[in-house]
Amino acid sequence: MYFFYFYPLGLDRRLTRRPVLSWGLMVLMFVAFIWMKYFPDAFPLDPWDLVFFPGDSPPWTVTTAIFMHAGWFHLLGNLLYFQVFAPPLADRLGPWKFGLFFLLLGNFGNLVHGLVAALGLLGQGGLGVMGASGAVAGMLGFSLIRFHDARVEVAWWVLAPLAGQNKAGKSHLPLVAAVGLWVLLQVVQAAVATETGARISFGAHLGGFAMGLLLALVLGELRAGKAEAAQARARRYFQAGHFHAAVGAWSEYFEQVPGDLDARLEMARALLVSGQRPAAAELFDEGYRTLMAAGRADAALAIYDETTRAGITLDLSPAELAQVAIFKEKQLDYQGALDAYRRLYETHPRHAEGHRALVRVIVLCHGKVADEAAARHWLAEAHRSLPPGSWREFLEREFKLAPAPDAVPLSDQR
Repeated sequence: MYFFYFYPLGLDRRLTRRPVLSWGLMVLMFVAFIWMKYFPDAFPLDPWDLVFFPGDSPPWTVTTAIFMHAGWFHLLGNLLYFQVFAPPLADRLGPWKFGLFFLLLGNFGNLVHGLVAALGLLGQGGLGVMGASGAVAGMLGFSLIRFHDARVEVAWWVLAPLAGQNKAGKSHLPLVAAVGLWVLLQVVQAAVATETGARISFGAHLGGFAMGLLLALVLGELRAGKAEAAQARARRYFQAGHFHAAVGAWSEYFEQVPGDLDARLEMARALLVSGQRPAAAELFDEGYRTLMAAGRADAALAIYDETTRAGITLDLSPAELAQVAIFKEKQLDYQGALDAYRRLYETHPRHAEGHRALVRVIVLCHGKVADEAAARHWLAEAHRSLPPGSWREFLEREFKLAPAPDAVPLSDQR
């Protein structure tokens, strides 16, 4: 006698939003089970009227049967698979599209069970079907195409009493191997199904799985899966310190998804740590300008700060540098504003924006930053280089700046 069980625990795919629909469907299945198991008389409707009995039930029970379960192991087994595969699929497809697919896969699995039962196969002649197994199997098939490069964590248990074996553990497997093992177990158990076939609807499992595969291929999910596989490899390489390999994987990803700004910034970081600073600076500069144009100033300033820490100078005009400093003042980041104004003055000392930046440096040093030594230094710089005009008059009036020794002509007015 030999038993082998395994269940998925997690998939190495990121989520970009909360899986609200997935949670909602799980709650619905749990509530329906509690009603059926413990409070069947709570409503005028008999919960067994929602189970699909081929040839004896209304057509709509093909759908309602998806949410009904026969026992705790039946429910928890389906929910365990569901909570691993549903959230990443809903995240990629969107909640409405995923919800439609969930129902379509569950309905198709139940209809295949109806055909198997009508033909008297697998010892299931005349038997009804309930549960989300067909839909869950369909998600496995869909995931096999969409997440073909993913790895899944599985818990396993091997029990062979006659051989004295009783082992359990956790392992990380390629998704292709894990799903392939699941399919193999279904086929083997279906082939030998006698008593087993009366309890488990292998027709619903294999039918839902086949429909999931078909839907994914028809919808072009293989191409999207290749792009996501390249993205996942790039992140794994980066975390492992293989930065050149990460750059190569990102390049492969951008061949299919060229407009992913967040990914381009991740590639810029890989380029930076791999020593390709000019290429990294170009991508950071592109990201900064794109975010500013989209009105996402906070995200753009985060890029500015990141490049400043890395010693990369973005190719910003005097007006753009002034914009950075102004935004930082609005955010009450006075030290950051001071650094931006100082950079503006040092890179464009004879530009009108540079003159204004020098005045703001002095004002911030006297006020918010409270660095009197720096204020005196920059006042001396203003005395030496600031040309006659309103800014110099302001400093003479507010900070007792000495009159200009000679007029300095304005130039470099780009």
